[in-house]
Amino acid sequence: MSSICVDLENALARLDPGSAAALERLVRDSLALLESRVVHAQELDARGWPVGYFDRTEGSFSGQPLEAPEDPPAESLPRW
Repeated sequence: MSSICVDLENALARLDPGSAAALERLVRDSLALLESRVVHAQELDARGWPVGYFDRTEGSFSGQPLEAPEDPPAESLPRW
């Protein structure tokens, strides 16, 4: 067991149940964040795009119109 595990175990033993639960949630959230970063780092290509991104999105808008809506009327401004 590493020293951080011992420190965490001692801290959890000293804290009240609510604070211990909050600390445990914080540690678990931190671990989940790090795991997601590792997964995403492995899934990026050399230019930083997700692997297969363009293969999945190519032609995804085919048959759908790409028309911008009309601009709304300009607001009237008070005269100086």
